[in-house]
Amino acid sequence: MTDRSASVDLALIRALSTGLDVPLVLHGSSGLPDAEIRGAVVAGMTKINISTHLNGLFTRAVRDEILAHPDKTDPRAYIRAGRDAMAPETAHLLKLIAGA
Repeated sequence: MTDRSASVDLALIRALSTGLDVPLVLHGSSGLPDAEIRGAVVAGMTKINISTHLNGLFTRAVRDEILAHPDKTDPRAYIRAGRDAMAPETAHLLKLIAGA
């Protein structure tokens, strides 16, 4: 998913959460905007997978760092750029999911 424009059926999630005695896991949530993710949690989702969105942030930052500094040979510089790009979004998503 390259953008965050997808949606989920919140009524169905609520019905499944109410009717089943198992945790619900949302796969493919990288394409969901914040309001949809939060709505899914409120409706009963207990695990949210968001790696594609975070991987995209990481990869773009690493790519930009390599292009900006092609003579660097220490991969820790690239990894640091990727980590620094992901950290604020990860914190934001954790707060969103936790309801903070």
